[in-house]
Amino acid sequence: MKLVSLLLALFLLLMPVLYLTACGEETPSPESEPEQEQTPQEKPPVDPPEDNPLQPPKDPPVESPHFPNHLPTEGYNGASFHILEWTVGDQTTAGTSWIPWEEGDVNEEDGDMLASAVFERNAWVEQNFEVEITKEYAAVNGNPNYFTKVRGDAGTSNDSYQLLTLRTFEMVTLVEEGLFADMNDYNQYLHTDSPWWVQDSVASFTLGSHLYVAATEMLLRDKGATAAMFFNQTLQSDYEDLPDFYELAAEHEWTLETMILSCELVAHSTDTDDLINSAQDVWGCTGSDSPVYYLFNSMGRKFAYVDEDGYISYDFGKGDSIADMKYIFDYVIYADWYMHEGLAGKKILSDGEDLFVKGNSLFKSGMVKDLTNELKFMTEMYGVLPHPKMSLDQENYSSLVWEHHDSVLGIPAFAADEEMCAVILEALSWESYNSVTPVFYDTILLDRMCKDKESKEMLKIIFDTRSYDPGLYWDGGSGLQGDDGLLRLSAKHSSDISGIWAQFKDRVEANIQKVNDWITDREY
Repeated sequence: MKLVSLLLALFLLLMPVLYLTACGEETPSPESEPEQEQTPQEKPPVDPPEDNPLQPPKDPPVESPHFPNHLPTEGYNGASFHILEWTVGDQTTAGTSWIPWEEGDVNEEDGDMLASAVFERNAWVEQNFEVEITKEYAAVNGNPNYFTKVRGDAGTSNDSYQLLTLRTFEMVTLVEEGLFADMNDYNQYLHTDSPWWVQDSVASFTLGSHLYVAATEMLLRDKGATAAMFFNQTLQSDYEDLPDFYELAAEHEWTLETMILSCELVAHSTDTDDLINSAQDVWGCTGSDSPVYYLFNSMGRKFAYVDEDGYISYDFGKGDSIADMKYIFDYVIYADWYMHEGLAGKKILSDGEDLFVKGNSLFKSGMVKDLTNELKFMTEMYGVLPHPKMSLDQENYSSLVWEHHDSVLGIPAFAADEEMCAVILEALSWESYNSVTPVFYDTILLDRMCKDKESKEMLKIIFDTRSYDPGLYWDGGSGLQGDDGLLRLSAKHSSDISGIWAQFKDRVEANIQKVNDWITDREY
């Protein structure tokens, strides 16, 4: 009887297994993890389809994960927070060359995911801090222009502006005039060592113990003004000897030498003259005037630095800096395969045409905002890269934020409540880091403009290595970017860097000394 009872118990234990086997299902192995039971509200994540691996989220993040505990919880009873933003000419709407994206204020939520994210960010700040955020544009070349508005408000008690944004090479004048508050006075609110502040901007704009302007995640135009390279994936696939540029960049092996060799391999004439001289020929790289500076910076070079005491230390002319600049001119700018489309460049294209967009160039040296401008008309597959390092010995990439298109921000020294300005600036920057920046990266750039998921990794490298060069805006316009400066050397087809530098050396050093004397006056 005991035997029968044991056999019956064993049969009952094995019955579910026999049933599952009969139904064609496998029993889990002892090593397998048991599957989690899912309710209808908890669906498993679904991988995006292979043909569109970067689908944007259906609902952009609009709510902050938590309140920033370093900011006060009391509100400001409906106080105005009015932002004065710069523009050129009569451009006052997003989607134009000077205003690629809304960054300060959006009148109402619309179908554009980035504009909606900015709108929701502002709504969150307005609700939590009881302020009203508004903006206006003023042209740096208008009448009355940006500077007239700022100086006029500084001479009155109007309290018209609570935040100013401006291009770096123009803001120096207003800083020297004392029109920006020292943001270091409010470091209990402004956590400038946090990731929602662009760290190289903080280092590069610190003067003595003062910080008058910088870039934060609230800004979008500084991202658009960051140097980036683009490559034609169709051309790359046509040449078996070309390396995988994405893999090289990810492994920190993307160098200037590799770029040059790749250009030499691809560039060729498509007609009988054997010369690369027309829009029908295939070129190695195309770019305007400013790649001179993009490449110099990507080699780990700056014209000047801010030293440990907060003074401007001019570096050009020292060490190998002149030799490095000469290398750029001799092996890139004046190479037969480089199509220079700048003001003093080769004239083979009609106005508005872009050789890279036409599919006749392997690389393009430009800025991130090119993604939303000319590259949106490109039909061939393209990818994104940082500008190359000088050599494998160079530790990091460096991506110059170009001063003619970027933005920095600061609190006007004539604002009635500077502390309130600091609190709202920090709240906008903090919340931008949480909600606007992810939409900017993943939705606007990747899904709409770039064609593959590797571009996301490259864009992260580019933005993580944003670099500001104090020498390009504190030298007082001494000539390095003037008509006879480095930017226009291509018109003369000259790489006499030493000779050019000798013409400007005394003026540059004198202007830098004036800035350092100005810093000393404020330190003591």
